[in-house]
Amino acid sequence: MKEKRNAKRLGLGLKLSISDLYKENTNTITDISSPIEVTDISAKGIGFISECILPTGYYFIANLELAPDLPQIITDVRIIRSSAIDREHYQYGCEFVSISPHVRKMLEDFEKRLKESAN
Repeated sequence: MKEKRNAKRLGLGLKLSISDLYKENTNTITDISSPIEVTDISAKGIGFISECILPTGYYFIANLELAPDLPQIITDVRIIRSSAIDREHYQYGCEFVSISPHVRKMLEDFEKRLKESAN
């Protein structure tokens, strides 16, 4: 299948927690405690699986650790797509709302590291 994304997705097994979701000064959803598994990440966004139903169009602050020797990435993320995997799991696609050139470079370097370790 031909890749249609603007940035290469990296397969991962990171953990992510979301405590609050918000939507442009209107609604806030708090105390989300469902386990979340990040499935992929790119310079443009992240994908994850959760047991919780989360609304599209909402934002959250992501705190991701790519590797113990790299600084954590903290950035705003917007949920842009969701789909049910089964009755208990949901797949989400999110875009980074604002990501600095430094963080984008860190993601690109991390991708190179993964490719080198696979060889």
